[in-house]
Amino acid sequence: VMSATPRKEPLVITSSKSNIAHGEGGAGLAGFFKCCLQVSNCEGAANVHLKVKNPHLDMEGFPCQILSESVAMREDAAYAGVSSFGFGGTNAHAEAWGKNIMNSRGCMVSDPVKLFERKLAKAPPAEITMNGDDVRDWETTGLDPAGQIGDRYMIELDEDGVASWEKVDEELIDWGDDFFIQGTFNNWDPEAMERSDSVLGLWIGEVVIGSTGAEHFQIMADNDDEKVYCPDRPHCTSKVAQVQGPKKAAKEKSWVIRGAPGEKFKVEFFQQ
Repeated sequence: VMSATPRKEPLVITSSKSNIAHGEGGAGLAGFFKCCLQVSNCEGAANVHLKVKNPHLDMEGFPCQILSESVAMREDAAYAGVSSFGFGGTNAHAEAWGKNIMNSRGCMVSDPVKLFERKLAKAPPAEITMNGDDVRDWETTGLDPAGQIGDRYMIELDEDGVASWEKVDEELIDWGDDFFIQGTFNNWDPEAMERSDSVLGLWIGEVVIGSTGAEHFQIMADNDDEKVYCPDRPHCTSKVAQVQGPKKAAKEKSWVIRGAPGEKFKVEFFQQ
């Protein structure tokens, strides 16, 4: 509402009171529950029993829509807020943010290959610069004609949204010689991992669960913050997520271990 940039879509307005009436002391909490429900589905929930808008509500020039039907959001994440105005003059506002985790439109439950194929189908045709008569000298903004399955590319996106890429020569990558573990359990101060005596390339570390019941961690090579190994998603709880790196990475790109306070976990990192 207070954004400095113009909105592309109207603000959708709904009310939990049309579903469950006022609720007295629980009205604000019920409204927040509806916010959580909406962001987890990435949809605006409809008002029930809405027949006509109050003609005394002045919304002239305000980009909003009072819902009579549910509406799906365009993005994969959304904000929802609820305001509560107490009888005694106490006013409060709460907001929820979340990703779509409940239906088939969400990226968490969608096939990433199919999502990429749909985006690729909507992409504009690639531009081709014909440098001479030999097609091997031509340049294109599309896929690398010489690309093979399994090739890796470093992609950069400039301020104008123009992408450029360069094939990664894995023989030149410095994967690291010694490995460290860092995370919330040691205040992100890298601790050396132990090299396995029986398995070549296996490094072992330990994480002790603190009072919060959850700890985040990353693997770092050669104690260099430019050589961090991390999952492909933030706050990852999956053991089979794709490992990215070595590269500079934000702390949000980390694995999460949950357990009882004081519980110890062994972390194994295998560098082939």
